[in-house]
Amino acid sequence: MDSCCPTRLLPLVVDLDDTLLKVDTLYEQFASGLLTRPWAAIGALLALSGGKAAFKRRLSGLANVDVEHLPVREELFGYLVEQAAMGRELHLVSAADQTIVSRVAERFQIFNSATGTEPGLNLKGINKAAHLAARFPEGFVYAGDSAADLPVWKAARAAILVAPAMSVRAAVVDAGIPVECSFDDRPAPRTAWLRALRPHQWAKNLIVLVPLALGWRDVTLTSLLTTLIVMGLLCVVASLTYVVNDLADLTADRRHWSKRRRPFASGAIPVRDGLLAVGVLLPIACAAILLVAPLAGVCVLFYVAVTLGYSFGWKRIPLFDTFIIALLFTTRILIGIAAAQLAPSAWLLTFSMFFFFSLAMAKRHTEILRAAEHDMKKLEGRGYQAGDESLTLAFGTAAGMASIVIVVIYLVEEVFARQVYNTPAWLWVAPIAIFLFICRIWGLSHRGRMTDDPVAFALRDRVCLGLGVCVAVAIVLAL
Repeated sequence: MDSCCPTRLLPLVVDLDDTLLKVDTLYEQFASGLLTRPWAAIGALLALSGGKAAFKRRLSGLANVDVEHLPVREELFGYLVEQAAMGRELHLVSAADQTIVSRVAERFQIFNSATGTEPGLNLKGINKAAHLAARFPEGFVYAGDSAADLPVWKAARAAILVAPAMSVRAAVVDAGIPVECSFDDRPAPRTAWLRALRPHQWAKNLIVLVPLALGWRDVTLTSLLTTLIVMGLLCVVASLTYVVNDLADLTADRRHWSKRRRPFASGAIPVRDGLLAVGVLLPIACAAILLVAPLAGVCVLFYVAVTLGYSFGWKRIPLFDTFIIALLFTTRILIGIAAAQLAPSAWLLTFSMFFFFSLAMAKRHTEILRAAEHDMKKLEGRGYQAGDESLTLAFGTAAGMASIVIVVIYLVEEVFARQVYNTPAWLWVAPIAIFLFICRIWGLSHRGRMTDDPVAFALRDRVCLGLGVCVAVAIVLAL
């Protein structure tokens, strides 16, 4: 924050979107409607024929935004509280719909009035400048953020700049508009996008290579290269589905003790940018996979459809949500099989469902325990309640043990009977290592120490990596 020089305590008019709040409520409403009532949200676009004011009113009736947890620009808000304590008039005036503006004003209780867009008048730019000039003939100070606010600043006695672009700041200076105060708390966009796309989660897509490792005798150089390309494109697809999931989880994340810091929930990345990235890049990435490996592309489309179903509502169904997570991991294996043109293994796919269901349950088990520590009666955005830890413990550990039984039966009925390996006895290391891995994951989870996704944790944990190396060495020795 720059040094501030209040202008004779003239009335201070504050914009709402991207100024008092770190987000634009119009896009928040549209995203909420699109992810909960998609056809109604798309239909609301037809209201644009009646003007932006009509569109905003239509959206306000379609999607209910949780204004109590919308992220605020803390430094600006602190300044406003100081000015109000000095007796200065504060007025919230925004192009957002009147219903939203009124609800935000009720949240903060520091504004003398709250005025927003009404049907027939979109209170933005020139319209807002004319409205404020008529309302405050003796002058006012205006706090805004964008080029659309330039007409308003020209009608004001002074400007408060809030996270403006360099071009906007330069335009204010060139116009000779006095600056009362300036605030800029924008995070680095590259850092924010890296967090949103979660490249550290790409390691999960190494599962695509599992069929190649197990069926290496049938792998050709061409199929290997094809699988690697598909895996790379799948990383892009997976990152974009994380964006969709975060957009769908905005309200729940903002109520969460740690998830509220996520890029979209905190306002570090505009919801508009997330919608554009998904709408443009996701179809391109899927089309590219279809061109490289058509059958794998079909599996990826299934993966995307299931992921969207999970984001739009399935994650709120207890136990079914963890089944979907296991299905997504198993679909990654199917993608690898299809890309390399290998024969599918019923043993591998069945093992995958039980094994990853157990790991997904471990994550939910930890979240329930952590929620209880914070006196929460339920998991926000999920269907689990406090006290469900006995349920997740039972199902999760049972599925983990079932996955080990599947491996043992596979070794006895399939591997040893076919005499594929020269020294198959070494393969007994696999079920032992899986047993120890599941014990470690569930031991940490039951103590509330599994703070990350179990798969991501396993890729960093020395013990888990050591068990993986033991399995790999055993397979080599068995050949």
